[in-house]
Amino acid sequence: MDFRINSFFVSMVILINVLLAGCVTYQIAKYVEGDEVNVPKEELEVGKTTLEEALSILGAPDKVAKVGVENLLVYERALLYRNRIKVGIPLSEIIRGNLSMAAYGTLVRYDSLALFFNTEGILSHKTFEKGTSHPYFKTLFADKQ
Repeated sequence: MDFRINSFFVSMVILINVLLAGCVTYQIAKYVEGDEVNVPKEELEVGKTTLEEALSILGAPDKVAKVGVENLLVYERALLYRNRIKVGIPLSEIIRGNLSMAAYGTLVRYDSLALFFNTEGILSHKTFEKGTSHPYFKTLFADKQ
């Protein structure tokens, strides 16, 4: 997943900083919540892998649910990217205060592995999504229009 900085935006920040006697800060933050989601293709075979085998390979899931008669295990990681700019102009000599403006943008992406097990504890189907904009449960139970 690429993370690019707009050169026009950076140029404007520098120009504003030169023209105004104030403080300009630019922050780039990256947060990761959860462990990396690995999909061992050879070890998780639909119709053969048992629930116990899946748990021993992947460990404890992030979420567990019952969907109909099937058990659902969800392994998920969230990646958050945030850009933030803040401009402060000291006006204390003129009006006893400071002018401050801030703006930020956030992008969150999810890597999700969902494993469905039937009543006998055998893997019935699996899905893997990398870089989606919503967590798996939100897309699973969303109303289709």
